Amino acid sequence: MATLQTLLFTPLLAALVARLLARQPQLMAAVGALATGVLWLWLRTVEPSGTAVLFWGQPMALTADNQALLLILLAGLVILFGLAIIFPSGDWFVAGGLVGFAFLAASLLTLTFAVALVLVLLATGALALTVQSGQAGSVRGSFRYALAVLLAVPLLLIVNWQMESSPTEWLLPPGELAALAILLLLAGFPFHVWLLAVVNEAEPLPLTLVAGWAPIVPLALLFQQLAIHPNLIDATFRQLIWLSGGLTLLVAGVLALTAVHARRAIGNILLLDMALTILCFTLPEVVGWETAVSLQVARFGSLLLVAGGWWLVKRHQPNWPLDRLPAGLGRKSPWGSALLGVGLFSLLGLPFTLGFAGHWRLLTAVAELANGGSIPWWLPALALLGLGLGAAGVLRLLAALFAPVDDALQNANAQLWQQGVVGLVLLVSLWLALNPGWITAVATALAPLIN
Repeated sequence: MATLQTLLFTPLLAALVARLLARQPQLMAAVGALATGVLWLWLRTVEPSGTAVLFWGQPMALTADNQALLLILLAGLVILFGLAIIFPSGDWFVAGGLVGFAFLAASLLTLTFAVALVLVLLATGALALTVQSGQAGSVRGSFRYALAVLLAVPLLLIVNWQMESSPTEWLLPPGELAALAILLLLAGFPFHVWLLAVVNEAEPLPLTLVAGWAPIVPLALLFQQLAIHPNLIDATFRQLIWLSGGLTLLVAGVLALTAVHARRAIGNILLLDMALTILCFTLPEVVGWETAVSLQVARFGSLLLVAGGWWLVKRHQPNWPLDRLPAGLGRKSPWGSALLGVGLFSLLGLPFTLGFAGHWRLLTAVAELANGGSIPWWLPALALLGLGLGAAGVLRLLAALFAPVDDALQNANAQLWQQGVVGLVLLVSLWLALNPGWITAVATALAPLIN
């Protein structure tokens, strides 16, 4: 009981302190990083009992499996809040992230699926505040994000009720409802609009929090439910996943190639990566979960690179034009453009990037299933086509950034320490890309979570 209280209430208290320090963003971010770092160190020393205890009337248990995922979530928050000391990300970034972690942690600890879904919905409300970042009138992204989860949770609650009650006749086809919920949560076509709205309005670090950090918990709950009720994966479920995943890949690839402004290009590259996660639900249970974890971890790292490059480039032009790509900014900030380009290519899973291992694992698995006739042949073809269009879109964006402009060389030389830090980050990302065993280790460690 004491362990659960510490794990769930400490982030809430830290969030309250962070809100009191909202006028001092660097100190606020430092408090968040310190609180999550101490909590991570403490949780590592806790010996999980696996015994269920009643906490506010709900059975909860800390097991070795959900402890591993909680440690990963805390490590991600330490990194994000540490970067927020350098790159301020809004009044609600730290507090919203801490409150969101508290609810996501509770959803992993609870043994009741319906309660876990409600807790995920509450976490979404807190994370939606980070998307708005205190900007008056800028609510489209946060509203659409919250609405997508708000629509997905009732669908999953209906599915859970039908599977537990085992009626003689289904009220609604549970496989279709589960597939629709997955598409809502993962921005599958035609529900991709919420992700693009978030990218258009969010700061880089809140975007990483919402799209690169938080989705692993709903993914875990979905795969757990599919493992408990494998009959949900029927023919209709597979067809909806195949159709929406393929259309998302095609639409995102075309939109990335024809993007009018930089945020739209970044959003559609991210959408391509999210679409590949949707295809993980067509793979065998354990393989699909491990592949989804690999993609999610690589997405988090890729978005961190994108965020760093984004901030460095924006220093020279805070407000990017909405009617064209920002021309010449790459010449003013070559190191920032390099980070941005590496991050975007990593989201596409190109060789020698963080995302290559997860993308290669997924594409080879889908190709093998297509050769065996288990999935349509056009699905891996659409995946390759979408990724190719996305790569062309990134090259188009980089070409615009490095386009010759009269004042492009003004302030082009970054400070020496900044060049050193960016160079070190690029070397570390290359080393991690060449040694993908760490991603495999994370996926393997979380594999028992869905058993």
